[in-house]
Amino acid sequence: MVRGVLGVVAGWIVWFVGFLALAILLAAAWPEYRVHGQAWINDHVFDFPTMMAVCNVLFWVLAEIAGGWVAMVIARRREAVWVLAAIVGGYLLYQHLYAEWPNIPAWYNLVVALSAIPAVLLGGTLAGRNARAARHVPAT
Repeated sequence: MVRGVLGVVAGWIVWFVGFLALAILLAAAWPEYRVHGQAWINDHVFDFPTMMAVCNVLFWVLAEIAGGWVAMVIARRREAVWVLAAIVGGYLLYQHLYAEWPNIPAWYNLVVALSAIPAVLLGGTLAGRNARAARHVPAT
């Protein structure tokens, strides 16, 4: 039970920090991205050009996969990944289909919200497959 809770908490942290880390790295390399990111943070204005918005979507998906992977590695139970997927998915569904809907383009809201649960589950599946493959390596 403790491993499961730790897996969910660690997965949530990896998901959130992962997105921020990727966005900060891109902002360091792409000054124009930083300008649009600051507009969102300071004034709540989503004015990212399409290519930058696609980068954000990719960052969300990568962070969700990483979060699901971490949850599975720590918890060693797929139920923890399902819980994380429900939490992340519920949060993003609320944020992007209700709270932020008028402030962000519809395509962005839909992609971020609807990809969350499958991406977290994919991360958990990848971690589970790696663990099973490692157990089946013949001894030398």
